[in-house]
Amino acid sequence: MLARLVGIVLGGILATSGYVVAGWGSLGNWATSLDLGPFEPHRPIVGIVAAIAGGGLVIAALLPARRKARSKPLALGEAPEVRWIPYGQPVPPAEPPIPPQPEPQVIVTPTPVPPPATPVAAPAPPPPPKPPTFAELRARLVTAARTEAWAEGARVLMAMKSAAATDEERALFHRDLGDFAHGQGRMDDAADAYENAVSFARQVRHDRPTDDTIELLAGALCGVGDVAEAEGRLDAALSAFEEALALRRTRGGREVGDPGAQRALSVNLERLADLREDRGHRMRALDLYRESYDIAGRLAAADPARFGPDLVATRARISELEAKISG
Repeated sequence: MLARLVGIVLGGILATSGYVVAGWGSLGNWATSLDLGPFEPHRPIVGIVAAIAGGGLVIAALLPARRKARSKPLALGEAPEVRWIPYGQPVPPAEPPIPPQPEPQVIVTPTPVPPPATPVAAPAPPPPPKPPTFAELRARLVTAARTEAWAEGARVLMAMKSAAATDEERALFHRDLGDFAHGQGRMDDAADAYENAVSFARQVRHDRPTDDTIELLAGALCGVGDVAEAEGRLDAALSAFEEALALRRTRGGREVGDPGAQRALSVNLERLADLREDRGHRMRALDLYRESYDIAGRLAAADPARFGPDLVATRARISELEAKISG
């Protein structure tokens, strides 16, 4: 009770002082000369704070006090409740202490950790297809020429140009290019291609003088002769055919085992014979045709279906020349 009175008195004094210091109403006019020291610039704020604090003390003193309920468990150091038993009364037996119950054991079964998954390697991408070889491209070119698929042949020729890695392959490419252009009537392109083929073939023949290089160079020279004859350059054609024939004669009959080389020799003889006839050398032309007839006869005997028409054409040319000479 005393604490309440003290709180009311102190709160009233503090609230009144704040009212006066703040200068509220007529009651605060006498306190305007009161010096607050370092708080003088903040006189209104100091008064307000004091008034609020005093009012808070008064309100706290007037509020009823709340009692805390005593909890059932004994506090540390508190004496337990003592029961009084009259004298002579039997003492009730003490209740046996309740043994502490063992805390239930919680058995935690560890969750099995699955073994790490074995990484599955991604399937390797298929290797890129190998580009066709030069020989495979030449086989495609032959097929395109036989079926007159000129667009396909042009694409194959471009691939052959990139695939040619040696002078021999470059000579073959330019010779095939010349044949392709000649077949389409593009004589200027054919002439350039055959000349390039001869240049590469001469280098190959110089580096490796074999029967294969003989046929390579002779074939390129015959291409030069064909274009020159078609353009009316007979001297150039005659020179090319004679050089090609001289190269093939150096084989000394070894071409007998190669039907392709035998037919190339037969055609070379007849192309040269035609030029000799145009020059008026009919006897020389007849000799060349008779030599070609012997070769064509051997080929036709071995493969009549393939070489029989050549033999018939050669026999007809011989009969024609013989008639011209005898007439």
